[in-house]
Amino acid sequence: MQAATNTIPVYHCTRSSISVKLDEYMIGPVKVIIGLMNMKPIYCIDEPSLTPKDYDVVRKLTDIIVSVGYDTLPSGEELVKLCRRYKLPYQYISEKFIELQYFIEREISGYGPLYPLIRDVNVEEIAVDGPSRPVSIFHRRYPFGWLDTNIVLPASEVDRLVLVLARRAGRSLSIAHPYAEGLLPEGHRLAATYAREVSRFGSSLVIRKHLEEPISIVSLIRDRVLSTLTAAYLWLLLDFKAAMIIAGPAASGKTTLLQALLGLIPSLERIVTIEDTPELNLSHHPRWDSLVTRYSYARGGEDIDLYKLAKFALRRRADYIVIGEVRGEEARILLHAAASGHGALATFHADTAESAIMRLKAPPISIGDSFIPLISAIVIVKRLRRGLVGEEVRRVSEIVEIIEESRGRWSLHRVITWNPRKDDHEPSDPRELVKNSYRLRRMAMAYGLAEEWIVHELEKRVRLLEDMLSRQLTDYSEVARRIDELAANMLIAALSKKVMKHAETEK
Repeated sequence: MQAATNTIPVYHCTRSSISVKLDEYMIGPVKVIIGLMNMKPIYCIDEPSLTPKDYDVVRKLTDIIVSVGYDTLPSGEELVKLCRRYKLPYQYISEKFIELQYFIEREISGYGPLYPLIRDVNVEEIAVDGPSRPVSIFHRRYPFGWLDTNIVLPASEVDRLVLVLARRAGRSLSIAHPYAEGLLPEGHRLAATYAREVSRFGSSLVIRKHLEEPISIVSLIRDRVLSTLTAAYLWLLLDFKAAMIIAGPAASGKTTLLQALLGLIPSLERIVTIEDTPELNLSHHPRWDSLVTRYSYARGGEDIDLYKLAKFALRRRADYIVIGEVRGEEARILLHAAASGHGALATFHADTAESAIMRLKAPPISIGDSFIPLISAIVIVKRLRRGLVGEEVRRVSEIVEIIEESRGRWSLHRVITWNPRKDDHEPSDPRELVKNSYRLRRMAMAYGLAEEWIVHELEKRVRLLEDMLSRQLTDYSEVARRIDELAANMLIAALSKKVMKHAETEK
């Protein structure tokens, strides 16, 4: 299972190396085998072999393709022209086209030996903890913890990788600046260290992969992250432009849930997102305004942080202001936005609603008690292991509303909780939820709506979500389109009533 001795390291895996095979699939010409080796789970890649002649051809083609400006080895007539122009063996290349194309793309990508892990849509996260250690991954289909791979990199290769990837992310990495985080061109998030300045074992990196297609609210319901009634409740709060904080520990699914909820906002509304490292993807939404922080390393350049962007967003007539991750005084701007009628959403690192409030009140955020009730709900998401040794699951563990009792005094009230024994969310009845929800009853009063209307609206949304689930309509863009259809029908109904009322007045 060692890399082949070649200038381009090639990794091989045989079934005889795996005592128990759990899965096997292909990523282009690369075979992936997941199983047990020496009683430990392993993710094993088996790349095509390279002969010395193959390597020479890959090296020449890579140099030519980069100079010409291609992203990959062309096919058809383009390949014929390329071979004629540079006197390359067309017959040889066409016979080994798939393998040669793979290694050329691997070299051009900048990811080097990590390239098959980047291409595998099942891999959520990649970690290189240092040289001479197995690269590890987190696999979507086998969420039992981190899996070792058969990729082991020497110090020189890890050093090269972190420098190349940091440069691709537009970040400086050196002995003077030994750590960096940023966004790679493909949308993946990079956190890297260089040499032994801050990491005892040498250069290291973690890549959190970006999903090309965001996960929809229907997909989260299917995976039992939340129930249809819980989703309908959050959807209704969104429509009422409530301020919500999605809190949880690292890698618990906060941004995934936020992204799914934003897919419930119709295209008539304007959304401004503010992020340090852009992860949210609302490319389907015609009125999405994405703002990203900038830190200037040049003399005289202005650092533009989350706080400045949050203030700036208030002047862009947003219906919803979304901060990717609240860490500092920008939280105060978010609550000012909520007080002035904007929908306000953010993610936050906290394990419970109580710890979230404690962090919000403590420096550097320092929100006063009188501002806390501006938050309608705190949604807690967690990554949990089923049993002492079992698969990891993500769940909305509870939703807590903040109830204002008097000026400067408030209390926390749990509206929805997750029952770990049943693996379900309670309550499951819309009428019981409305009785339990201070925010829904208060919003009904503010809009002059009867509680029965709220119950009916929750039931209607539950039916729509269940219908999409039964039809397996989990595609993010398709869910957003259905939401738009619903919003358009509601708008047409409201306009029709207005026209009829106007006509009666004219008579």
